[in-house]
Amino acid sequence: MSFSDDTKTLEQSFSRTQELLQKLLQGLQARRSAWVSARPSTLAPSPELEQLTQEIAREEALRADLLGRMRTALPTPLGGDSAALHINVTRIAAALPLPTARSLRAVADIVQGLAKKVRAEVTLGQRLVRFAQTAEDGVHRGKQVRSSAPGYDRAARMVRTSKFAGALVDGRV
Repeated sequence: MSFSDDTKTLEQSFSRTQELLQKLLQGLQARRSAWVSARPSTLAPSPELEQLTQEIAREEALRADLLGRMRTALPTPLGGDSAALHINVTRIAAALPLPTARSLRAVADIVQGLAKKVRAEVTLGQRLVRFAQTAEDGVHRGKQVRSSAPGYDRAARMVRTSKFAGALVDGRV
């Protein structure tokens, strides 16, 4: 394949990834909006979201192969080989005609923005699940709260003493 064919394939891969990331983001947001009604012990991975992440991983592998081929087509640094060349969309776009470069850059920027949103949504979801687990554990009498922060029992005695800031009352008079 030629360099221009590889760039077209790269742009198509970015477009497919964009669609997949949008679906994944919508699924994660829908799942987060329903987190209140779910118990953390019953939360199970969603087969649809798992399938989307596998498809995104396949696209990532395809792009890695494309970038390996494209790396050999670009000029190498002085005294180095093509393996030492750092390659990104900006460097690829510099080697393309202006309309093609703009198109590639635009779709890559969209994918980058979506990837950031997905990472933020995953992080938020993980935090909400941890919060729900801690809250559920605190409700059950037989379990200890997983937090290492100081707390107080019903008799205002300090439990989990670990000299944290904010431990205002020790329960002694």
